[in-house]
Amino acid sequence: MDELITTILHRPYVFAFLLAYLFLSVKRWGWKTSLLWLASGYIIAWISEYASIHVNFPYGEYHYIYENLQGELLVGGVPFFDSLSYPFLIFAGYTTAEFITRRTSYAVFLGALLTMLLDVIIDPIATMGDRWFLGKIHFYAHPGWYFGVPLTNFGGWFLVPLAVIAFNVFLSSRLADTHSKNTKTGTIHGPAYEWLYPAFYISIALFNIAVTFWVGEWKLGTSSSVILCAITAAIMLASRSAPARRMTGS
Repeated sequence: MDELITTILHRPYVFAFLLAYLFLSVKRWGWKTSLLWLASGYIIAWISEYASIHVNFPYGEYHYIYENLQGELLVGGVPFFDSLSYPFLIFAGYTTAEFITRRTSYAVFLGALLTMLLDVIIDPIATMGDRWFLGKIHFYAHPGWYFGVPLTNFGGWFLVPLAVIAFNVFLSSRLADTHSKNTKTGTIHGPAYEWLYPAFYISIALFNIAVTFWVGEWKLGTSSSVILCAITAAIMLASRSAPARRMTGS
């Protein structure tokens, strides 16, 4: 319990985004699907991180600096807060993809891509954690050309979200009450509510971009801003080309 409290105190931004996820996902899907997404996302993410620190797949070879994680909750050598971030990051990517495409079949792949692009914004500044309140908690054995992040990391950040999204979409399609629950508890009415989901994605990106500029990484901040502007443009185009309608989780 002490380790969990320490983790929450050290990583309040993670748990703030987690609470936002719970609010948005429950409003959209109801508790059952929201908790399933959270649990499956965490488990798949933990497996992927555990595999990477032992067999260098799917993100490439990286290592945690455990002396900088003292007092925080670790699960099999993986920081609890790290794997816990995946469900809400992937949720942000997937729901934004649904906003853009309006079709689940397309949103599965686009959601994985958008989540990967979110990591393109997040991971470089995370490797500079010693310069802000994240702390230096990991390093890549073979730093890559993109601000020290290897391309294998981004490949992993496509595959893992794809697995999480595909698993949940497949499972929800097998649950007889999923669509009825979405209709009854997923109270998304009109374009104002639809915008909450891409806004969640944008807020996560903006948080990391703000940190990037705060530590004086102007080149990285500019690159991340260009990525976010392109995604925001796609969101705005989608909102103009498609009529406002109720959004469903699958």
